[in-house]
Order: sequence, then C-alpha cells, then structure tokens
Amino acid sequence: MGSVQSGKTASMLGVSALAIDSGLDIIVVLAGTRISLWRQTYERLVQQLDSGEDNAQKIKRRLLCPPRGIALSEQTHPLTTTYRLPPAQVRQRLNQGKPLIIVAMKQTDHLHALAASLRTSVFNEVKELGRTAHMLVLDDEADDGSILDAVVESSQDPIYGRLKQIPRAIANLWDPPQGSPSNLFSTYIAYTATPQANLLQEDHNPLAPRDFMISLRTPLDVGHPVDTTDPGNLDAPRSSTYPEPVGIRSYYTGGEVFYRRAEAAGLCIPTTNSAQQDLADAVRAFLVAGAIRLHRSSKLGPASVITAQFDTEDEAVARVAPPHSMLYHPSAAILDHFRGAEDVLLWAGIPDRATARNLLDTGDARLPDTLVNDLEADPAPWAQWLDKYTASTRAIEDGFDVLPPKTFPDWQTIETLLINEVIPGTRVAVVNSDPNADDRPAYAPSQDPITSKWRAARDLSTIFVSGNVMARGLTLEGMTTALFQRSSANPLADTQMQMQRWFGYRGSYIELCRVFASDDQLTLFRAYHDVDEAVRTAIIERMMSGAPEPTVLQGLNFEATGKIAGVGNLPLSPGARPFVTVINDSRQPDPNARVVAELFARPSSNLTVAHVLRGRILDEPLELTEAAEFLDRLSFADYQPGSEGFHADFWNRIEARAHAVAPLPDPPLYRPPVKHREGDLTRRTCPYAIAAYLRLWSASVTRSIKGLFVTGHPGELWSYADLGRKKTEQPRFWIGIRYGDGAAVSNGPLALLPFNIRATTKRVIGGELKTTWGASDPNAGPGQYRGDVYFDYYHRDLPVPLSSKTAWRPSNSDGQILFYVNQHKDDPHPTVAVGVCLPAGGPEQFSATRAGVGAVTRNVP
Repeated sequence: MGSVQSGKTASMLGVSALAIDSGLDIIVVLAGTRISLWRQTYERLVQQLDSGEDNAQKIKRRLLCPPRGIALSEQTHPLTTTYRLPPAQVRQRLNQGKPLIIVAMKQTDHLHALAASLRTSVFNEVKELGRTAHMLVLDDEADDGSILDAVVESSQDPIYGRLKQIPRAIANLWDPPQGSPSNLFSTYIAYTATPQANLLQEDHNPLAPRDFMISLRTPLDVGHPVDTTDPGNLDAPRSSTYPEPVGIRSYYTGGEVFYRRAEAAGLCIPTTNSAQQDLADAVRAFLVAGAIRLHRSSKLGPASVITAQFDTEDEAVARVAPPHSMLYHPSAAILDHFRGAEDVLLWAGIPDRATARNLLDTGDARLPDTLVNDLEADPAPWAQWLDKYTASTRAIEDGFDVLPPKTFPDWQTIETLLINEVIPGTRVAVVNSDPNADDRPAYAPSQDPITSKWRAARDLSTIFVSGNVMARGLTLEGMTTALFQRSSANPLADTQMQMQRWFGYRGSYIELCRVFASDDQLTLFRAYHDVDEAVRTAIIERMMSGAPEPTVLQGLNFEATGKIAGVGNLPLSPGARPFVTVINDSRQPDPNARVVAELFARPSSNLTVAHVLRGRILDEPLELTEAAEFLDRLSFADYQPGSEGFHADFWNRIEARAHAVAPLPDPPLYRPPVKHREGDLTRRTCPYAIAAYLRLWSASVTRSIKGLFVTGHPGELWSYADLGRKKTEQPRFWIGIRYGDGAAVSNGPLALLPFNIRATTKRVIGGELKTTWGASDPNAGPGQYRGDVYFDYYHRDLPVPLSSKTAWRPSNSDGQILFYVNQHKDDPHPTVAVGVCLPAGGPEQFSATRAGVGAVTRNVP
C-alpha cells in the first residue's frame, strides 16, 4: 500500500533493480489498463531501470519486451509482434544470467498474447536450464482491473472489454492451464494506494493478498527515521511517514498536508452556487500562480518557448521554466470534458462554442488575447490571488518551520508576466479516452526530424480537462490548481481517492496550490484521508506486532469500493438504544440477579413520575469503564461468545489502531466469557460488545484515532475533534431498575434489597425477549412520563429532549443502563433484562464486509 502519487512506481522499479542484482530471471511489470499509463510506466522504466543509449552493449545485458520502437510507436502493431520473445535470445540471456524485462498492459488481449509468448518462447527454455528460474510479476495500480469478483467476473466494461477477466489472465502468466515448468518459481507483488477491493477479495481468488502486506512510507517531518543501513528491516520502529531532513520541498503533500496540517493556509476552497464564478476563480488562481513560479525560476516562459529552438535536449530542459498544470474535472462524462474545455475558452473570450471546439481539435487551443484585455481592464480579481498566496506562505512557514521565508514579486511584475508569457502561453487540453482528445500530457522536449533542433515540452502551462482517465496513475507535473465539480450519488472511497491528483511532491510550491470543490466533497475527501490513514496504521501494526488483518473502512455516506459485489456496512457503535434480548431461563436462578443486587447495595432512590412509582435509580452514576466492567459481569446460559472468530477479530483490529496511538492501560477492549475459542455466534446487540464500546470511548478521549467518525454527527471525524472537550464531555451512566405491573419479587438476592421490586411481565419465547423498551408516550407533556428511555432524566430533574429524527441523546449528555426484573406468575425465579441508552458524540466506525458477513443496513440510527 502506497499513497496517491507518492512514488509507488519508483519503489516498484527499485524492487526490480534489487531483484536483477539478486539474479532474478524474468520481470513482468503490469502497467495499467490504459495505453497512456502503459506508455508512461514504460518510459519511466527505460529512463530509471534501463537507462543509456540503445547500443550493442545494452542490448546484450538484458532482453526488453516490447522494444522501444514498438511500445512508443504511434503505429498499430499486432500483439504477437508487440510481445514477441525470440527463443534464441531468451535462451542466450537465461544461460548468461541476464534478465528478461517485460512491460505489459493490463488488458486481456495483451495478457493473453504475453502468456502465449511465455509458453512458446520462455517456458521451454526454462525447462532446459538445469537450474531453478525465478519470475517476478509486479502489478502497478493493482486495484484497477486486477480484482476478481465472482459475481461480476464475466461482465463487460464498455470501454476496456473483458475487464473482470484480467485477474485470471494475470494468474495464467505463471500458472496457465497447460502447466508451467516445475523449476519456475514466481512471485506476484501488487502495488496500490487504494487497496480496499484487494483486501475484500475472497481468499480463493488468485491475486488476493495472502503472504504479506506492507505499507510504504512517505517523507514528512514526523515519524520514525528509516534505517538506511537496513531499509528492509521490518522489525525497526515504523510509521506511515518518516522525517525528511531536507524540509518541505521534499515532503509528500498528501491528505495530511491538504486537509490537516496546512488547513490554515486555505489550500481547499469551497465552491459556490455559480459554476461560472468558480471556473473564473480557479483559472485566475492558476494563472497567477504560474506567473509567480515563472518569476521564481528566472527561465524562459511558456509563450517564449513556442517558437524557441535548442541545440540539445538538455538545453531544452535547462533553459525553460518547469511545467505548470491545472486539472478541471467537471464530471465523468466524456462529452462534459469537451464542454468544460469550451467553457474555459469561452470565459477567456473565445466568441462561441464552435470556434472553441475547432481550437481544441487543432491540439493547440491557447488562451486568447481578450483575456489579457480583461486583466488590464479589471486587475482586482487577479491581484487578490497574490495577497492570498502571500498569506498562505506565512501559514505554511508557521506550520512547517520553513526557512528562509519566501518572497513574492510585486503586482506589476506579476501582471507583466501574465500578459507577456503566462496567458498567451497557456494551452487548454482534453485528456480522456475519446480519439479526439490528447493521449496524455507531454512534458519531454521533442526533436524536429528535419532540422534536428529541439523544442521545449508542449505542456509547460496547461489546463487539462479530464475525468476518469486522469484519476488513475497519470501524473500532472507542476500541478497547482484543481477544480473538482464532479459529484456522485454513491461516492466510492477508492475511486475518489485516486481522483485527487493534487497529491504528490509539491512542497516547493505548496502555498500556491488550491483545490476548488464543494463543501460536501471536501468533507468526503477529508474522510477518505482519515480512513486511508487508519488502514495504513492497521497494516503497520500487522507488520510490527502480528495484529489482525486490517479492516476496510467506509462511511455512513460513502462506500469503500464498487469493485466488489455485495459489500456490507458494519457499524462499530451498538446504536443509540441497544437492548439485550437474550435472557436466562426462569426455571433456574438467574446469576444476573445477584450482579444487579450487588450494585444496588449502593445508595439509591425511588423514582416517581406523575404520582406513579416507576422504579429505583442509583444516586451516583458510573464512569465509562465502570459501566463496561458491570456489563461484562452479566452472564447468559444460552449466549457465550468467545475470544476468537469474526467479532473478536473485529475488536482486535480496533484495539490495534488505538494501541498504535498510545498503549492501552487495561487491554483488551472486548472481554467475552469464553476464552481461546469462538463460542456462540455473536449477536448484533451484545452486552460484551457494548462494554468494549464503552472502553473504546474512554480510550478515545485521549487518543486521536484515525478512521473513526462521531455518532449522531454524520461526516464529523474523531481525529479532527477537540480531545480536551471530548474528555470533558464523556458520558457517565445512570443505573436504574424499572418496575412493572407484576408481583413484588419475593425470592433470590433481589428480594433482599431494602426496597420492593415489582416485576415486569415481558413476553419471552425460547430465551428471547419479544418486547424490549417499556412505556413510551411521545405526546407526554411536562410532568408526564415520556418513556423508559428517559428514565434517568426524571431523577435528575432535567427537561426531556423534544422528539427528533434521531434516537441519540444529545452530545454532552449522560447515558443510562436500565434493568427490568422479569417474572410471570408461573415463573419460579425472576430474570434480568437490560437496555442501554447512549448519547451522541461517541466514536463510530463503518467496516466494509464481504457479502453475507456481518452486514447490516446502512441506515443505522
């Protein structure tokens, strides 16, 4: 598990280099489901792993497939040609211990062609080696196409065809139906920033993670240092980030920077009700940021280099300002991308859509001179961005200890650069799967085949309008500005996490970065980051201490992934008013009667409402951990869950995340009666799970645990909460006994108490209560009894909350635990039932579950 645009490809190539150094024979890099991603990864591999001129010496030291002339050619080649592996060359390289390096596209036809080539040209040679051979398969963006879901495996993707057949085709590279050489050993390593679907796959799927999970670290100014003498030591202290001494210019600027640490810098801007106004603000912000970056570089700008020529490629890079990019994401629809690009040009002064579209079709749609006229006529909306960037810089300096402070040119200098360089040099481009759109950004210089002169890269200042194709692996260099107008009725965390292309290594100009999105969307982005960090923490705990496999998290208003069918949603909290329906058999003395009697040996008082004696209540409430210990003392003959199994693992995973923040003083959280085995199937309303929840609440008020929400406050994140306030507001629990209309309890420990308990007569069938909470009158007025869920309110002389859409008690309220002593006329012994009322404001988590595993409806109270 890496992070979005964090350097996963670099890690992948580093692993490849180490594998080659160790004598590995075959490396297969699976490089994306789109041609643009395949070529991007191919180019990076050639530059970083297979660098140098394509001379005879280089050709002899490895076999690269496909050759550069085929992989990067604009011509179409048969796939048999693309993945051709000449047997003589394969034999020679294997005998000499030289590697075969293959970069394949993750598409079924490509994979089938590669598999056929391996079978006919490689496997036969491996059999004749007389030694073991090793193949390493590296899957880049492994949650894209590599997920096997049996329910939809045979479905057709409208663009990429048999997408769900990809996992089988990948596995067939080393384990085809025809068999593979007995001396060939293969390792599959998957890389992704969003592993939700990978973790939710069934274990029998061939690409499901089963041997190891590793969280890659990113550089920031916090975390455990990396041991450079032994970077592979997994026993060393580990964290999701590691301190980078070079400073912010080398930090990874992901969610932690955009949504937390740099919040005061105003990097995220809520959009308005006017799409036109938002577009204008975003484009102005981008262009002014471009002028500032151009001034800092002291190099040639995007307008000057349009006609400039250079003698060498290095000169075309060295004398030109670095790329500057903006992403405009209007929606998922391809037609909306072209319309969005037209909107940019229309705002800039192009007279009509037809003209704008013609410009886009030429591939060189530059912003028109009319935008310069608008700037000169009314510079105020532009100049404000210089002030905003200056303020952001100060906030960044304060938050990240940046020295020396950055300086800014005056407005006149910025305006001149906008007029002469940035506006006329900025291109508008559409990047999507449409044939009329650009294939991908171009950040490398190009050579004129006639003059041999070099021209600067095409995309030095570009506004890219795109959708899903940009949300997967393609990198926008020098990106400062994002306008995200996309919305979804069913947001998916993994998909929308990948859309955040503003993540990356932008520390050297982070004060110039801006993300324009709706308030709701920004709330989702923050939540995605939070649950992402929670999964990362869980993986680190598993690496370090053998904690259970990580929980895949989602929210009440978003799902973890759409790549797996039948994903359920399992909340952490027991709900606002959980009632334990299991009850002991009245034919035997109920041990819970003694537990309640011992508790009510403490001082207590009668509770009378509207001249009716309703019950008894302790004079002092219990603290969270006291209430938890009391609930754990309850026992049931027909309900004895154990410390192993699904529910126990569920709590162990949460405990591991809490422990990662700070060791728990009194583990474990979950203390079922049966030890070291599974015991009975766990109920949704379980007294031991409620107790574990209360312990977690107590622990959470001193720990900023990622991945937790706040009950009763949809979208609110625990890790953003004021823990001092949470500690002050943690609830206590008032303990009561509700009387019924039955006879007074006359036997057992409850009969020995200095007050008479009138029994309830709730219906019981097969050890299950069929009625739970007692009296309820939502129309009760002042002085009247509203219901049992407000039992303690009357004791404390508090106004009963007005009826609302939620069952939660208000935040900063106390809770209650209410007992019913149940005994029908023919029952020899009284039995005890219990319900709990919880206030809002507690920790909450939503776990994604595989189909049929502990799933509940999403509309929890």
